[in-house]
Amino acid sequence: MSSHRREFRAMGTDCSVLIFAASEVFGGQLCDLAIQRVEILEQCWSRFRPSSELSRLNEQAGAGPVEVSDDLFTLVEAMSEACALTGGLFDPTVLANMRAIGYDVDYAAVIARDALFYAGMPRVSPVPGMGSVILDASMQTVSLPVGVGLDPGAIGKGLGADIMVDEFLAAGADGVLINLGGDIALGGLPGTDPHWNIDVVDERDLQRHASLPSMTFPAGIAHAGVATSTTLGRVWGTRHHVIDPRTSQCAESDLVQVTISANSGWWAEVAATTALIAGSAQAPSWLDDHRLQYLLLSSTTMQTSDVLAGVHSG
Repeated sequence: MSSHRREFRAMGTDCSVLIFAASEVFGGQLCDLAIQRVEILEQCWSRFRPSSELSRLNEQAGAGPVEVSDDLFTLVEAMSEACALTGGLFDPTVLANMRAIGYDVDYAAVIARDALFYAGMPRVSPVPGMGSVILDASMQTVSLPVGVGLDPGAIGKGLGADIMVDEFLAAGADGVLINLGGDIALGGLPGTDPHWNIDVVDERDLQRHASLPSMTFPAGIAHAGVATSTTLGRVWGTRHHVIDPRTSQCAESDLVQVTISANSGWWAEVAATTALIAGSAQAPSWLDDHRLQYLLLSSTTMQTSDVLAGVHSG
């Protein structure tokens, strides 16, 4: 079994793909296809590209049912499920608020702006919620009410990695690991290794390279995901990119980093964001109820679930 790896930039972040396949040529072809597949997903889901399908859907809010592609319908369906599973603590209808705090372009452009742009508190409005978004699976349409826009930031990369893992395993790969900016999905065999091992970076001190527990999965696992949500990255001025739907403002939490392992990348990403917003007093019980493995970091402490390994259900 041969292994093939590609590293590239997409979705405003560093990405990589690792493929294990019996044929060296086939594995290389799948890696090349992975880069193309990420571009297709970005053109579909990006809120920073005016020409993306999601941007066009957001522009048609209030226009009634809009027929969408398979990829976009899958995204909005996952958004709706995530909102329900978290009791609204995860809510992708925060788009207007993300724009209000200055995150209306790619992050590299955000931090390049004059610091005076971020002086004072932004004017925000209540988050409308996914309850007003209507999906019709039979017609594959999405209806957004007036004033509602969808932000895929806290679910899109994990879901994209999930889609690619499933597609490439179905195509004949023996093992696949997709990493889209730290949102990871994997499945199958990691070559001859007995397990998949995912190292976790301590965002509190990147220079110190602190040792944190790894996320481990057995070889042959059908599908798994790992995701991290943090208020230490994507920071500009006094603001960061995690919005609390309850306040419509940047989340104020004693947790600064949450890493989750789950049965999919999108669910790990959603759970990480939810736990980060909830804080250390509420997050552990919610995560335990959903049988998720976790690593919770405050500025000075670390809390983990009992076991950081294995198959998960969400």
